[in-house]
Formats: sequence, structure tokens, C-alpha cells
Amino acid sequence: MGKTIAINPSWYWPDDVPRLIGIPPFFCDHMTVGRWAKRRPDTVALADADESLTYAELWTRVRAVAAGLQGRLDGDDRVAICGPDGIDGVVSVIGALAARVRPLLLDAGFGGDESAEKAAAIGAKLAVMQSPAGEPSGMEVVELAELEEAGRKDGDVEQANPGSAGVSSKANGNGRVSDVHEQALDLVTPDGWLAGHSHYSLVSGALSMAEFLQLEDGSNWLSAMPLWGWEGLYSVLVPLYMGATAVVAGADGADDGIAYAVDDHSVTYTILPYDRSQDLARRRPKRLVDAFKRNLDGLMLTTDRPFSPNDRRKLRKTLDTPVLTVFGMTETGPILASHPSWYVDESIGIPVTNVEVQPANPQTGEPLDTMWELLDYATMVIRAPLVMATYEGAATEDERLGSRLEEGWFRTWAMASFDANGMMYLVDG
Repeated sequence: MGKTIAINPSWYWPDDVPRLIGIPPFFCDHMTVGRWAKRRPDTVALADADESLTYAELWTRVRAVAAGLQGRLDGDDRVAICGPDGIDGVVSVIGALAARVRPLLLDAGFGGDESAEKAAAIGAKLAVMQSPAGEPSGMEVVELAELEEAGRKDGDVEQANPGSAGVSSKANGNGRVSDVHEQALDLVTPDGWLAGHSHYSLVSGALSMAEFLQLEDGSNWLSAMPLWGWEGLYSVLVPLYMGATAVVAGADGADDGIAYAVDDHSVTYTILPYDRSQDLARRRPKRLVDAFKRNLDGLMLTTDRPFSPNDRRKLRKTLDTPVLTVFGMTETGPILASHPSWYVDESIGIPVTNVEVQPANPQTGEPLDTMWELLDYATMVIRAPLVMATYEGAATEDERLGSRLEEGWFRTWAMASFDANGMMYLVDG
């Protein structure tokens, strides 16, 4: 059994935070939107600086997108989401999940032609873009508004109503059988590989983070990073899983406008790159920093390398709120994070709920049968329900990646050390 699951009184673990919790076997669109459209239809689900959508309104748009996609694609077809951001981006992604097709989230910073060509090269049959510039051979390109209009004309998507959980092995409207453990959404890793997540892994990541942070009803989040990265995606999925509000900045979100939205919706958490810590500590941009200071219960800084604890201390002094660090990967979502109840400034944190971490040989990636505190450093292998379902495409032919996910364990190849309190520290490889 991995050390993070073992009972050891010298280790710190936050009170009332479960180390393990069961994952409901339901589809992500139901767990994040559909059930709340029935239970709390008038609660604001998504907001930006200019508009908002209630859960009922969001579910209406999700159903229209799902119906439009089911009229164009089969269950194994991939749809590239490579243009809409902000609220429209979230509608596109959850609509594709509800259609039981496979959304591929691409960098919205690409130009129109480049986005379309990249999507076609990866194998997408359809691309949803803000400003379609052309159609590469074998792939249709549409705007979100066109897709929604077609969906409303075609009629509602079956299996996509507020009362439908979409449980494992249910057929969708086109008679296709879907399962919560099947590959359902593709993200592009920093190395260019395709990481295929399932509905189960997405729900697991959202639930695990919510339980780890002990989020309460009404814990609204700001999603200030792109949806095509795990940080931006989970900044939306976590509050929606909780039936709260996700304030979505979008690629062109102005800091002043977002600051007003943070105040209007009493945002309690957000994830930002660690590189922004110095500017924020210097109160830049001032209006946004002031809004953070008034509202946040915790600011999470994401990093995959060792960091300066002084930046963290300065920012905590500026905001007068816990400054938490989080380490995660495209293939997994959040792995390690600080907890607001107690953390060490130099440490990245502890494993989040449901994540089991074992030390492994840095050369081979094979797990070591020894305790973390007896090692100077090691690479991390993890076992958790939030790990992706599979690699896709060329990644499956790469020997190093092919052995990365094996027998339920995922080799992160990230280096870490460990202290007697159970705190983990990122180490340069």
C-alpha cells in the first residue's frame, strides 16, 4: 500500500478531509450541469465580465450543442474545440461531452487556418471555431452559434435532460453505447501527445479537489487559465460539480472587468501560474488584487518546478489569504497541493484526496519498496481515479510513454523529496 494511504501519526493530514472517497459512476455533463439544472435552475452557473448563465440556461445551450453534434458525428468521432473561449468555450466542451462524442481541446491562440489544420491532422471530423477561415479536407468547420441553431431545429438530444444521470453503459440518442470509463475528452500535453480522459476521470478530479479543499456550497471559482489546460478546465469543473458559479475570464478578459465579476460573484478560489506571483505581490493589477483580497479563501499557484518561497510569502502578505501551491499534469489533473489549514512555504504540498503517491527509481520509473523519508529524492508514480484513460495517436508508439500508464500506476517522471511531516518538495531532475 502506498505511503499516502498508510496510517502514520507523524504525517500531517487535514482534519475532516477524506484520504479516499468513492466516485459516482455518472457522466461529467450530468454531474456538473444536468443535475443542478433540475435542483437549482436559477443559480448562476457561468459568468464573465458581461453576462451570466443560470444552470437552466446553461443546460438549454448544452442540449442544443449536443443535438447539433449528434446530427453531424458518430460516437467515436472527434470534435475540436479550438476557437470559443470564456462562456462559449465551456458550453462547447460540456455540449460535446453530453453528445457522447470526443472533444479535443486546442489552444485558442492559434490562428484560424492553423487551428483547423492542426485539428484535421489529429483526426477531428469537425471543428468548432469563432471565425472559420476554411475547411481542410475531410473536416467540417462551424461556429458555435450555427451548431446551437441546428441543434434547436433538430430537436433535443436524448439522454440529456436534467433527470438523466447518464450512468455507465447507457445508449445515447443515436443508439451509441457510452460508458463513463471510456475515452471521452482529449487534451494535448506540453510534449504534443494526446491524453484521453474519461467522464470518470474528469468527475474524479473535480470531486477530489472539492473534498481536499473542503469546499462548501457557494464556493465560486475564477477560471483565469485556458480551458485547454488542466488548470483552466478544473477551475470550471470543480465549482460546477459543487453547483456553484464559475467566473470565466476568457482569453481577452480585461483585469478590471474580471475584478468586478470576482466581487459580484464572491469568488473564493482561483488557479494562476506561479509566474504571476511577483506582479500580484506588487499589487498589479491593483483592482484585481483588491478584489482577490476582499473575496478569496485561497489563491492557488500552479507550478511543475521548484519555486521561491519568498514570492509566496510576499503574496500572502499582500492578499492576507492562504497562498497555496498545486502540481498537476495534463494526464492527471491535480496531484499535489497545499491545504489552507497548514502548509510549509517551501513545499508544493501533500497528495490531494484519492491520490496515492509512491517513490520510483528515477532511471527506470519502477516503484521502490522503501519509504519516502529514507530517500534523498525519487520520481513519483501515482495511482488515482483521476488519471486519464489512455494515450492516443503517436504516443501509443513511444516506448517511454507506452510504459507510463501500467497496471493502474502512472509514471509522472517528476522528481520530488519528502519530509517527516509528509510534505513534498519538487526537485530539479
